[in-house]
Amino acid sequence: MLLKLNISNFAVFEKESIDFENGFNVFTGETGSGKSILIEALSLILGERASKDFIRKGKKSSLLEAIFDISQNKNLENFLDLINIEIDDNDFLIISREIMDNGKSINKINGRTVPLNTIKEIGSYLIDIYGQFDNESLFKKENHIKMLDSLIDRDLSPLNDKYKYLYKSYNKKCEEIKYIQEKLINKDIKIEQLQYELNEIDDANIQQFEEEKLLNEIKKLSNVQEIKTSLYEVYNILSSDSNSSVNSLNKVYSILNKVKNFDDGLHDLFPRLELLIEELQSLIYDIRNYSEGLDVDDERLLTIENRISLINRLKRKYGFNLEKILEYRNSVEKELNIIKDAEKNLNELNIEKEQLFKSIKTCADKISNKRKDAAIILEKNLLKELHDLNMKNIKFKVNIIKKPDFSPDGIDSVEFLISTNIGSDLNSVQKVVSGGEASRIMLAFKKISCETDNSQTMVFDEIDAGISGKTAQMAGIKMNYISKNHQVICVTHSPQIASIAKKHFLIEKGISENNTFSTVKRIYNKDKIYEIARLLSGMKVTEKSLSNAKELIEISDNM
Repeated sequence: MLLKLNISNFAVFEKESIDFENGFNVFTGETGSGKSILIEALSLILGERASKDFIRKGKKSSLLEAIFDISQNKNLENFLDLINIEIDDNDFLIISREIMDNGKSINKINGRTVPLNTIKEIGSYLIDIYGQFDNESLFKKENHIKMLDSLIDRDLSPLNDKYKYLYKSYNKKCEEIKYIQEKLINKDIKIEQLQYELNEIDDANIQQFEEEKLLNEIKKLSNVQEIKTSLYEVYNILSSDSNSSVNSLNKVYSILNKVKNFDDGLHDLFPRLELLIEELQSLIYDIRNYSEGLDVDDERLLTIENRISLINRLKRKYGFNLEKILEYRNSVEKELNIIKDAEKNLNELNIEKEQLFKSIKTCADKISNKRKDAAIILEKNLLKELHDLNMKNIKFKVNIIKKPDFSPDGIDSVEFLISTNIGSDLNSVQKVVSGGEASRIMLAFKKISCETDNSQTMVFDEIDAGISGKTAQMAGIKMNYISKNHQVICVTHSPQIASIAKKHFLIEKGISENNTFSTVKRIYNKDKIYEIARLLSGMKVTEKSLSNAKELIEISDNM
C-alpha cells in the first residue's frame, strides 16, 4: 500500500507531501492543475524513463520519493529477498528517484542505489496504473490472452512455467534437428572435401612457433658470407699480434705484478684480471670456431624456402597465421565427426523431439482447458458488471481458437468478441466498441480481476472519460468495491465518482512571484461539498449545485 508520496521541484509541484490511506482515494482539480503530473510522478516511481523536462524551471534536479507498506505483500518480500534488498523493521519500502539536469537519474531503494530495471520489476508488485489511454490495450487482440490469463494467474503460473521450459527445450531440439539435416545435404561431397582439408593440414605437420624459427634460419643462411666476414674481422682485431687484446691484458698484469707487494689493496685486482684474460681467450676461440663452422648450405636454404611457401599457401587457405590454421583444422575435424555421426544423431534427436512434443502438448492442453473454463466465468461476470454500468443489451464472448503450432503462450488464439446492440452479430472489440464503452469494459474487467491482481494499489487515471450520470456513479461503486481489498487512487472529473471516495484530495494551481505552482490538500465536509458542486456545475457554484453535491455525498455515504 502507498503511504506517502513526496515531490520536490517536479513540473508544477514545488514541494508537496501527500499522505495516502487504505481504501478509495480520489483526486480532483481544474484542467491543467497538475492531476496528470501526479500520475506521471507515480509512473516514474514505478520505473518509467525520466526526462529532464520534468525538472522545475530554475532547479538542477527533481526528487520523487514514495513510501510503501509491504507487510501484506509476501510475493514482493520474496522477490526483495531474492535480490538481497533488506526491509526495515516496519516493513516500509522507500523508492526514490532524483532526476538530474543532464538527463540521468539516481535510483534508490531503502537508500541503496539500484538500476532502473530493478525498480521497474519491484514496481510491478506495488501499483497497477490504468490510464485514460490504456483502453488501447483492449483494442489489441494480442493483449486479450494476457488479460484472460491474469484472471487465473495463481492457478496458471506453475503450468506456464513448465510450458515455457518445455517450449524452449522443444524449439532447441527442432533447431538441432534442422542443423543436422542441413549437414546431411550433399553428405559425401562434404566428407570428401573436409577429409582433404584435414589431411592437407595434418600432412604439413605444422609446429607451434615454427614459422618464426624458419624465418630466423633463412635470414641467417642468406647472409652467411657477410656473417663470416664480420666474424673474421672481429677475430683479427682481438687476436692481432701487433695489437692483441690478450697481449695488452698480459702487459697490464705484469705491470701490476711489479708493484703488488707495495700495496696489499692491489692483490684484489688480480683474480678479476685473470678472469678477463681467460674469458677473452675463450671468446676469441669461440669466434674462430663459430666462423669456421659457417657454410653456405644451398640445399638447406631451398628446403626452408619450400617449407615457408607451403605454410604461406596454408595461411591463404585456412588462416592468416599458424594458430588460425590449427584452429581451422580442429573445426574441420569436429565438422567431419558431426557429419559422419549425423544419421545416428538425427534418429536420437527425433526420438527426443517426439517425447518433448507429447509433454508440451499435454501441458498446452491443460493450459487451454483452464483458459476455456476461465472464459466461461469471464463471459458471465463481465456481462453482469457491464449491465450495472448501463451496457444492458450486449453480448460478449471469449473466442478461443487452436493455433496450428505451439507459440510462446501456448496453442490458443484468444479474441474478445462483442455486440453492443440487439440484433447485431458478435464482432472484434476494436471494430465495435467506443472510447466510453472501452472505459467501462476495462473497469468491469478490473473489478473482476481485483481478486487475483498481485498489485496492492490500483490507480485509475480519468477512467470516467465518456461516461456521466448514473453510469459514472456505478463506475465509482465498482472502484469502491475494489477498494475493499485494494488501495484505490483515482483521478477524476466525475462528481459521482468523487462523492463516493472516502478520502478526497484537491489539486489547485496558484501563482506566487511570477511562478506557477500546484498544491495538493485533503478536503473534508464543506470543502468537499464545494468541490463536488464545482464538478457538477462548472466554474459557477450555485446554492442549487451545493445542495445537489450535499445530496450526492449523502447518497454515497449510505451505499
